[in-house]
Amino acid sequence: MYYLCKLLKMKTIKRYSIFILLITLNFACTKSFFDLYPTDQLTEGNFFTNSNDFETILNEGYRLLRTPYNVHYVIGDIASDDAYNSKLNNNVNRISINESNVSSDNSVLSTIWSGNYAVISKANIVLDKIDNSTMENELKNRYIGEAKFLRSLMYFNLIRIFGDVPLVLTEVVSPEEAFEFSREPIDKIYDQIITDLTDSEKLLPDVYTKNSDVGRATSFAAKSLLGHIFLTRKNYGDAAAKFLEVINSNKHNLLTNYEDIFDAANSNNEEVIFAVQYARGLYPVQGNPLVYAAWPNESVGNHPLLRLGGGNFLMTGDLERAFEENDKRKLMNNYDFITGYRGGRYVFTRKYWDKYMVDKLDSGCDYIIYRYADILLMYSETQNELNKPNEAIKYLKIIRDRAGLVTDVNLGSSKTLMSLALENERRVELNNEGHRWFDLKRTDRLIPVMNAHFK
Repeated sequence: MYYLCKLLKMKTIKRYSIFILLITLNFACTKSFFDLYPTDQLTEGNFFTNSNDFETILNEGYRLLRTPYNVHYVIGDIASDDAYNSKLNNNVNRISINESNVSSDNSVLSTIWSGNYAVISKANIVLDKIDNSTMENELKNRYIGEAKFLRSLMYFNLIRIFGDVPLVLTEVVSPEEAFEFSREPIDKIYDQIITDLTDSEKLLPDVYTKNSDVGRATSFAAKSLLGHIFLTRKNYGDAAAKFLEVINSNKHNLLTNYEDIFDAANSNNEEVIFAVQYARGLYPVQGNPLVYAAWPNESVGNHPLLRLGGGNFLMTGDLERAFEENDKRKLMNNYDFITGYRGGRYVFTRKYWDKYMVDKLDSGCDYIIYRYADILLMYSETQNELNKPNEAIKYLKIIRDRAGLVTDVNLGSSKTLMSLALENERRVELNNEGHRWFDLKRTDRLIPVMNAHFK
């Protein structure tokens, strides 16, 4: 009986405890309780509150530049007469672009499309939410300038490749919302880009003093892109004015030695205005994949790190012959013979070869989008179009002097001769940097040049 009474008493206490617990939980489970955000994970509710949050989103935008620019050379170089994809690798998507036989399901095109819009998405998130942040105005304005620059660069690439594209200027929060956007005319997109870049060049700093910020967009990156857009639209006066702002700033200069521009240990040097950033020795790997793409798809030489490459990015005979005999820029080219049942000769660029790689293929060489030599040549082009031959020759000569070449002063006697000279100079100076196809398209020379190349 004693044990029975004790058992009943324990059960009563247990039931009473459960009742108290349920009452407590009932009061605890109010709306405010569920409105609390977990402190150990990121949500939209506890994000976008300070500068670190927006820096994180922008950093992701810069990182995502690698997606479209990892294949940018396929359009910029392989689609032109400068580079080709070796058929030994059976890469159908690159081969079809190389042969100007492109279908809508080509994976290179889809990578460029989705990659550009991924960066645009990050920029839109920053621009949508930054006004509600509490950060100080100077930093807020800088982040706005960076986001607008990134968005503008992506749209410039998209319309040059695809023509009319959807103009998305706000964050897309659902798959259904994405279907609300349709293609917009190129002129409308250019208007938006110019508006954004006009803001960016005022909001961005000329240089970054913190080492961790070096490589971000600057005011001169915005001016370079804006000048390039004016040049593409044949607005030569406005283009010249923007390029001259970069030139007269003395913030960027030519390096004495051409090879030093591309040295992984000398990245973001004074010639580089804006580049996609890569790094050696990190995990996950963050090296530049073009070091592999620009190596033949069979054994050449005896380098311990790379015996068999992708063969995606090899130099055509046309480009090789475009270099003059004493051109110092040829030092950046590999000239390799192979033996065996295939035999042959390969020429390919060393611009993405990191000479400091030791134990694995992991290139820290950046992919340069704008550099000072490009600005000088584009400015020279504007002067030729504005019938100022002496100015055009002056800036062409600066580039050729570094290459150890003599400049024919008689070029100024004909705008057409000067145009062709500038076309060739851009070809050899900026070789394998993704410019050739876009240059030919901009100057209305794409069809005649490519027809001659295919013959």
